Amino acid sequence: MVFNAVIWLFIHLAVSGITAMAPASFIRFLHPLLRTKSWEGRGRIYRSFGIHRWKTMLPEARKWVNKGRGKTAASIRNVYAYSELEEQLTRSELSHWMQIFPAPLFFLFNPAWAGWIMIMYALLFNLPFIMIQRYNRARVSRLSDRLLHAFPQK
Repeated sequence: MVFNAVIWLFIHLAVSGITAMAPASFIRFLHPLLRTKSWEGRGRIYRSFGIHRWKTMLPEARKWVNKGRGKTAASIRNVYAYSELEEQLTRSELSHWMQIFPAPLFFLFNPAWAGWIMIMYALLFNLPFIMIQRYNRARVSRLSDRLLHAFPQK
């Protein structure tokens, strides 16, 4: 059990580090794959899960990296900063998707029942964060669109 925990810690840290260091061009390349889909209703579907009530209860790694300061759309006043935040949300979502993919490897050194528990852990741990990133990115995109329409760029 301790071995599994150590492996998961390594996976979380390694994947987070890799995605944090990935060039912006790579993140922009993957953005179409992760973009908000029409069935998400520009993020409204996530409100039906009550995400606006519980998302602040989950830890935010960016606050640890930025010495206690997360980045919020409320502090942004220009379209370029919205674009930067949208890229960071995409990067965070990609990190959580990538943290799910190694889960089947746990079948190699665990009994089948433990392998399934590791898959459930990967999903239950990462899916709420993926939902938060997708909800926030849709909201940031709406705010960015409003700002563009209110103050068209020359």
